[in-house]
Amino acid sequence: MQEKYDEATEMTLKAQKQYEEIGYKQVVAECWQTLGVIYDDQAQYDEAVNMFSKAQIQYQRIGSSVNVAWCHQRLGITYGSQGQYEKAQEAFTEALELLKEFPGEKYIIGYTLLNFGYLFFYMKDFVETRRKHEEARDTFDSHGQLERQVDECSEALAELDEAEAAESISEWLFTPCNNKNSWIH
Repeated sequence: MQEKYDEATEMTLKAQKQYEEIGYKQVVAECWQTLGVIYDDQAQYDEAVNMFSKAQIQYQRIGSSVNVAWCHQRLGITYGSQGQYEKAQEAFTEALELLKEFPGEKYIIGYTLLNFGYLFFYMKDFVETRRKHEEARDTFDSHGQLERQVDECSEALAELDEAEAAESISEWLFTPCNNKNSWIH
């Protein structure tokens, strides 16, 4: 598997250099974004952040706000994977702020909300998780042709229900008067 990542990295770097030589800035940014995903998939988070940040700056220079938002979303995912939850929240929030100007971008808005919800899930903030996942589901649903994504949100909400139930049971079991093995009876 690693050699496939190495091959993809090599090909993308080569393409990035060629597009940079001819001045095709949009594709240069796309190459950096692709490299960010490749590095993120391999848990090379510093490299991923570097690539997403370079892509974001390039997209800003050419005025592609939707792609800037997508880079913020990817940074949110990467920071979340590193346990840098505050930075992740900032990145997702910035993405959603930018996307307010583009309400028709249901796919990107929906995935930003869904991934923001996963961040809250890992932080065990189930109220915010539910809020973001429901908002993502409703966003996908309003598009009319994103049924697979609606289903993905419904599955995430079902997992949340299970996690909340497990959390409630765990809290109940570890309350001293409810636990028969407790030292307090």
